[in-house]
Amino acid sequence: MRMLIATLLVLAGACTGAAPGGSRTCAGNLYDACLDEHDCLSGNCVNFASAGFQVCSMGCTVGDDAACMANDRGQKATCMARSGTTGICAPPAENDCTRGP
Repeated sequence: MRMLIATLLVLAGACTGAAPGGSRTCAGNLYDACLDEHDCLSGNCVNFASAGFQVCSMGCTVGDDAACMANDRGQKATCMARSGTTGICAPPAENDCTRGP
């Protein structure tokens, strides 16, 4: 049952164009897909479970969205609270790239 739900979610993402699959290979840039901190130039690989992706991100001060840059689609990220005034830049979508082997 879980496999069926996971398959349907992947297919739904592919149909809307939300799933990454760009022609460039993810290089560890801000908002590129990652598996762990070693995949990121920033050293921050963050799982945004509610959005359904895990990407390289950077720290920010809560309330200062200007510190968070846009993803490669031009969509502006926001500073999401983690603890106290410490936050993490949360993009609306991951960059359009494919993780390398």
